[in-house]
Amino acid sequence: MVRDARASIIHAAWSLFRDKGFDKTTIDEIIEKAGTAKGTFYHHFQGKSALLGTLSDLFDDKYHELEHQLDPESSVVAQIKWLNVQFFDYIERSVPVEMLSALLASQLNPRGDRSLVNQKRYYFAIHRKLVSKGQENGEITTDTSAHDIVRLYAITERSMLYDWCLYQGSQPLVGEPTRIVAETLERYVIRQ
Repeated sequence: MVRDARASIIHAAWSLFRDKGFDKTTIDEIIEKAGTAKGTFYHHFQGKSALLGTLSDLFDDKYHELEHQLDPESSVVAQIKWLNVQFFDYIERSVPVEMLSALLASQLNPRGDRSLVNQKRYYFAIHRKLVSKGQENGEITTDTSAHDIVRLYAITERSMLYDWCLYQGSQPLVGEPTRIVAETLERYVIRQ
């Protein structure tokens, strides 16, 4: 129940942030939309700005959703590339640039939650699982650990997101950025 209340608050907040913007959304509106009490809100979050780091929770929710849509008949590399395209498309359509920029900036604070690099996130779990599977079936090299491949892949994805924010979303995320991310993965593919 506690996790459900936190998730409800996160989803309500981000729905309002997308519709109204971060600055124009009030805590009372978040509480009302989440259908929770003010005390419950403050049990989970110190304030509205604490919700910025929870964008990574929404990202992980999206990865859970996308995992069920993976084509089990396609190669592991194709599945990982597909995840990237779908995820970048989701960000481009659903995440305001200023919100992603705020999340990226919050990761630089040494006292921040550093959610984007948290190895316990589902993002890392699904990618490690896929890379490990690719290593087991001979599709991806075992010369580099699955952990290191995923770490470098994640760095490339984050750099493309950062670049997108620098240009205020004026350049598409699906296209050149997804090609660059795919090239990072291709470095580890075993050619038959």
